[in-house]
Amino acid sequence: MGKLTTVTALTTLLLQLCTAIQPESHSPPPNQEFRELVWGDINFLHTTDNHGWHAGHLQEPQYSADLGDYISFISHMRRRAEENGVDLYVLDSGDRAEGNGLWDASNPKGYVTRSLVRKWDVDILTTGNHELYNRTTALLEHLEMVPYFGDRYLSSNIDIDIDGAWKPFANRSLTFTTPRKNLTITAFGFIFNFTGAHPIARVKPVSLVLKEPWFLKEISNPDVDMFLVVSHVDLNTGEMQEIHDAIRAVNPDKQIQFFGGHSHIRNFKVFDEKSSALQSGRYCETAGFLSLSGKGLWRGNKDAEVRTSRRYIDFNRDGFMHHSGTDVETFDTLEGIRMTEDITAHRQDLLLNELIGCAPQDFSLSHSPYPSESNWYSYLTTTLLPVMVRNPNRAEVPHMIFINGGSQRFDVFKGAFTYDTSFLVSPFTSRFHFARDVDYSVAEKLLQWFINDASPYSTAAAAMGESPITPNTPLHRVRRRERQQHVLGMAYNLTKGYTTSDAWSATDPGDDVVHIGTPRYPAPKVLQSNAEFPADGTKPEKVDVVFFDFIAGSVAQALNDIEGGDRWNRTGFEMYMGYEDTLTKLILEFVKTQWKCPEAGEGEGGQL
Repeated sequence: MGKLTTVTALTTLLLQLCTAIQPESHSPPPNQEFRELVWGDINFLHTTDNHGWHAGHLQEPQYSADLGDYISFISHMRRRAEENGVDLYVLDSGDRAEGNGLWDASNPKGYVTRSLVRKWDVDILTTGNHELYNRTTALLEHLEMVPYFGDRYLSSNIDIDIDGAWKPFANRSLTFTTPRKNLTITAFGFIFNFTGAHPIARVKPVSLVLKEPWFLKEISNPDVDMFLVVSHVDLNTGEMQEIHDAIRAVNPDKQIQFFGGHSHIRNFKVFDEKSSALQSGRYCETAGFLSLSGKGLWRGNKDAEVRTSRRYIDFNRDGFMHHSGTDVETFDTLEGIRMTEDITAHRQDLLLNELIGCAPQDFSLSHSPYPSESNWYSYLTTTLLPVMVRNPNRAEVPHMIFINGGSQRFDVFKGAFTYDTSFLVSPFTSRFHFARDVDYSVAEKLLQWFINDASPYSTAAAAMGESPITPNTPLHRVRRRERQQHVLGMAYNLTKGYTTSDAWSATDPGDDVVHIGTPRYPAPKVLQSNAEFPADGTKPEKVDVVFFDFIAGSVAQALNDIEGGDRWNRTGFEMYMGYEDTLTKLILEFVKTQWKCPEAGEGEGGQL
């Protein structure tokens, strides 16, 4: 007994000495004004589109918690659910892949992220489109992650080719009974009608799956109390409405609860009195919370109501402590601290904190208009692309460079630009191809053609989470502040952040912290940058048309349409630069040579 007491005391001491959160991160401002969580009979914590941001936001205090902090938060929320005699389930809607150094810098890509996610206490998860673009990513997701999570990993409309035969990517559905409220639930895991998967995987159209015998059998089970759809689907798309209508046609009185993702926004939608949907943002900025309560949850109570409550929780330790009823001495769990230590070690091994240069100012994707001096798209087109996208054998040939706006993922902040930052901003591996010696009279019409074209930009942009119209006025970087003591009677500290507009926000704002909203400007669908044009402003006779291989099919179609012929096809273009010359690499090279850090004492900069 004495030995056990000693071990317990040692564990307690270690927890007091250790704190999760990455060492480069900063605490959020003190004394924030919180909106409380409303617990119900069954409760859900939801994340989506994390894209490898499991180390948190090192330059944004409002979203500085890492996966270790979230694991500690989950542990305390499970304890609270048990104490209150209610149920709690932890969900994730996919797109854990691509967009952060923890994923993109590892070899093979995703090795680190998959190892971290396997230690995550999640009850149900599903697949996003970014798990399907690449053959290795899709195959390892199926071979490593699906077996680990077993029947909790749901993919209702994805198949994978194994040895020449199509088989379900993961479990199609799951029926279970909650331990405390004895609710019988059937869950599904859908993805939108994604057509860009690697040939090893196929996404079956939702409308077809809804007619398959297995699905019809699941939704016809009379013993089910409610249906749960954990999806990688935007709430306002036709696919989610189709799923709702199919289940509702067979079950006119049962609860249908959706969780969505894909478009990187906070959102909440009501389908009917017993059906709603929650979408919980992106990039480990948001942990969604939703609760359901009332007799209407159980079958046989068709006239009884179901009460629903939702919150979008900012991803930081102060909020996690507030909502879990803990403090700095009781919040961290051993599992959470171990996860934080693992993330720190992986970041060090991958050299993600290596300082490449220092950004001279903030550059935003959406908080300043395009074009403008502080807009990142503008900086790319006027400064970076003309300098870095060059073919030494055709260096003097005028060229037009086209990239899709959705290829850029995150803002650049003034100060330290690290190896990791390059993946946050531009993570994709598209290569530059080109069409040589195109008549300028044809090339000058390409931008408008792309803007008018519905494909691939609207489709590809949606697949990458770029939504030109969102119900959000989303985050803005807040100033770094160190943790301070809260003073009794101090006024609430309002920071810039999400002020979400959703189905209920007019009367019940969903954001858990009261923020000051900031404007959001639309992103360009396509960027055009001109290089090596005549200095006197005259128009060249011929130009090279340079573009990402990701959009090669549309470039071929555009050239053919404008010329009125058929001589171009997506496989006939040449490489403009080396295979290794991705935009990620070019940005790193530019920052290293052009964005010098100030000497000590001269201003911001230095190692994170």
